[in-house]
Amino acid sequence: MLLRGAAMTRKVAVGCWLLVLLLAALAFSCGSQPQPQKTVAPTPAPPPAVGQMGPAGFPPAVLGKPYPGTGIVKVLNRKEGWVEIDHQEIKDLMPAMEMEFWIRDPSIMTRVQVGDKVDFVVVEDRKGQYLTHLKRVAAGR
Repeated sequence: MLLRGAAMTRKVAVGCWLLVLLLAALAFSCGSQPQPQKTVAPTPAPPPAVGQMGPAGFPPAVLGKPYPGTGIVKVLNRKEGWVEIDHQEIKDLMPAMEMEFWIRDPSIMTRVQVGDKVDFVVVEDRKGQYLTHLKRVAAGR
């Protein structure tokens, strides 16, 4: 019976050790896990405001600065208050192109016709570009 008791004690001891190991493994696996690090994407830069960018090869426009130009009137829209001009390069502002310009003073549109060669002054403010002067230098064909 002694032998049987010693074998029983050994079985109980092994069982206890297995139980302790199981509980230890369970305790470690249930412990607090390291939190994954949040990857914070950098905040995208806001789009540049009007006056903070220029066409390739040109500096940003200076707000309120008058930029003189020369071109040919392609379209006059007196009702909406804009003119389309095929203009030469406007120094320090933009390359030669055909584009529309808003006119805040409609009276400067009365002195020009489609096809006229004109001198003009463009100014940029926070709302965009507009013409302050528009003068015919040669009549259209």
